[in-house]
Amino acid sequence: MRFHCSLLCVLSVLFTLTACQSLPNTEQDFSTKNNVINKFPLSTAVQIDYQDEVKLLKINQLLVEQKDLDARQHAVLFYERGVIYDRMGLAAHSRYDFIQALNVDPTFADAYNFLGLYLLLSQSYDEAFDAFDSALELSDDMQYSYLHRAVGLYQIGRYQLAMNDIERFYALDQNDPYRVLWRFIINSKVDQLKALQALKSSTQLSDDHSFAWAIADVIAGRTTEKDFLESLSYGVRTNKELAQRLCEAYFYLGHWHKLSGNLEKAVYYFKLSTATNIHEFIEYKYALIELGAIQRNLQTGKE
Repeated sequence: MRFHCSLLCVLSVLFTLTACQSLPNTEQDFSTKNNVINKFPLSTAVQIDYQDEVKLLKINQLLVEQKDLDARQHAVLFYERGVIYDRMGLAAHSRYDFIQALNVDPTFADAYNFLGLYLLLSQSYDEAFDAFDSALELSDDMQYSYLHRAVGLYQIGRYQLAMNDIERFYALDQNDPYRVLWRFIINSKVDQLKALQALKSSTQLSDDHSFAWAIADVIAGRTTEKDFLESLSYGVRTNKELAQRLCEAYFYLGHWHKLSGNLEKAVYYFKLSTATNIHEFIEYKYALIELGAIQRNLQTGKE
């Protein structure tokens, strides 16, 4: 389901989010200020899935009743429960279970990767980097640890090191539009014009219909932001699909506006991304990190 709401109506909902209340007020009509758009597609915030609740009960039962499980099986159950808690938005429970998984099996690369994400959210950067390093050392499949480590380095201003990681991440799949977008975001901190040219030169395969390429088209100037937003619900069948798409779209548009110096609109888009409640998406988590970073920078006068 897709519907539109005026900016003022949206803001009346968004400013009830306690995590965002101390951020700068963005209550204004962007169609008036920027002459771009005044309507934004929205979804109903996604709620906890009943199937996840059932899975959670089953895992809890297995952990209590199955006394003959070996260390790896125990670790997998803790990890799977942590993933479910992550989807539910129960960060403390999720983080605890990933730690439990690693206590039982210190070679569990996926658990290190997830734990690193939560450490980034808590600004525990050194511990996060250690977690991502461990994930990469233990498994060649932990490609996203390069991305997460790049984002952490980006957050603390180590831009050249962040570029090294994002280039490795991008090189592993150069036709992935999400890697194209992240490469643009990270590299823009060093040379925004060069990063934009690299994004414009990225090639979409003929059989790749990922909507994320449309986000790249907006940044590259091949389509307008207004046209993109109006097409966001095309092909979407459920509210959850729409929420997932909006979570991603608003996050990358937020970064684009932040890089363009339009901080108020960036904050607005990051808030819209988190309002979807798609807790398991990295875009949701990184939107929270961006909002926190913007707030800290404003308080210290860096923005």
